Parts: sequence; structure tokens; C-alpha cells
Amino acid sequence: MSRSLDTGTITFARSDALPGIEVMSAQQSTHRWRIYHEHYAVCTCDTAAANWRYRHNSQFLDNKDFMLMEPGESHFTYRVYKPSDFQVLFLEPEVVARFAIEAELPANPHLRMAQDNNRELFQACRELASAIENEATILEQQSHLTACVQILLTRYAERRLPSPKAIGTHYAISKVAEYLRAHFDKPVMLDELCVVAGLSRFHLLHMFKKKYNVPPHAYQILLRVARACALLRRGLPLSSIAFSVGFADQSHFTRHFRQVMCTTPARYAQAAMNRRK
Repeated sequence: MSRSLDTGTITFARSDALPGIEVMSAQQSTHRWRIYHEHYAVCTCDTAAANWRYRHNSQFLDNKDFMLMEPGESHFTYRVYKPSDFQVLFLEPEVVARFAIEAELPANPHLRMAQDNNRELFQACRELASAIENEATILEQQSHLTACVQILLTRYAERRLPSPKAIGTHYAISKVAEYLRAHFDKPVMLDELCVVAGLSRFHLLHMFKKKYNVPPHAYQILLRVARACALLRRGLPLSSIAFSVGFADQSHFTRHFRQVMCTTPARYAQAAMNRRK
């Protein structure tokens, strides 16, 4: 299903043969994406020229580069120099966990790089997407998925355990993110987060933005939009979703959803409905 927007055309593809996998394709996109990730994501770019920020680092994205992102983190593209054509492969954590355990890795593998241009993974992702879009046989789709995840884990999964110092540095902020995920639909006070982290307001805001690229309030908005997407894919009525994910009203919901997803909730729901047919 495709939708033409001011910022280009976006299409989605899923397959009954590969639960937990989705492919999003974008053509001529100039949107400055700001996304919270509930899934592992590999974004392969045919054409691109943009600056993006992830894990408190800024990078320049060029033609044939790809981005690697993992659950619980967020990224944003803050400068776009030309319309971009790209594909994003989304893998639910449970899917990656099964492959990781087979590879004798932690069930939630950490990807040690955020950007690369390795042709092998790029091509594997495109072959998988093509198999899904062309409704190839179950065996072919599953084979492409296996090859794709094998390359991803072999080349990019961190095998070393983090040092105690690194764990201590990020533990408090991780607790704050976990608290926001558990209370994404509730009003949350900054003082609450300070108690959770055991940090001052100034230190908390500085460290949180350094780790997640956005301040806590923006992180909560991204969480709400991600949950709303899941509910829209399940076919729940638009009228009930805004309040169930914590937005004050429908217009508030629509405004934030469009800013994040580059489309309206109604259009996203329609695309999801057509995919289920």
C-alpha cells in the first residue's frame, strides 16, 4: 500500500510467512525523521544526503549507506540536502532473539555500529524485501531472512560484555527510559524522573538527551506514537486510540503523529487495513 505525501511516497509490505517483519519503502522523501524504535531496523539508502543523530553521535548519510538501529533507542534526521530513496527493514526483537540464541549471542544483541556501507548486508536486505513484495515461496522468504540476519549479527553484533564502568554510567538513564516506557500514556513529572534516576534535573536532562538524542518529554511522545502505530495496525478505531496512548485530544494526537510518521493516523490505518486484505 502506498501513500503520496508532500515529502514523497511511502509504501509498506508484510508477509504471513514472516511474522514480526515489515518493510517500509520511501521515495523522494525530504522528511526529517524523528523515531523511537521498538524494533531492530536496517535502513538501506539508494540515494541520500542527510545528517542524522543517534547514540549522541552525528553522522552524514550518503548514497548506498545504511543505518542500524535497535529497540529502546531513538534517532533523528536533522538536515536533509536532497530527496532520498530508501528502504527500512523492521525486525521485532523476538525474531532477532531467536537467531541470536542460535548464534550463541545475548538474546538482545547490541549493534556496535550505527552506519556502514557494506554491500553484502545491503544486498541481503534488498533481496529479502523483494521476496516479500513479490510473494515468493515461504522457503525463499525464510531463507532470505536467515541470510540477512546472519550477516547482521556476524558483522555488527557486539560479543563483548560492557565494562562495569559503562554499565554504571548509563544505568540511571536507562532506568528513566524504562520508567517512561512503563508510563508512556500517563502524565509524568520531571521530579518523578529525578527520583527514579537519583540525579538532579540538570544532570538528568543532559545525560538523557546525550544517550537518547531527545529530551524525556519528546521520548515519551515517540513512545506514544509507536504504541499508536501498533493499535492502528490491529484495526482499533481512531477515536479511541488518542486517549488510550495518552494524548489530550484527537488534534493533539494527529499533530504529533504526522510530525513523527510523515502521514496522518487515518492514512496509516488505511494502509494497514489494505495490507491485511
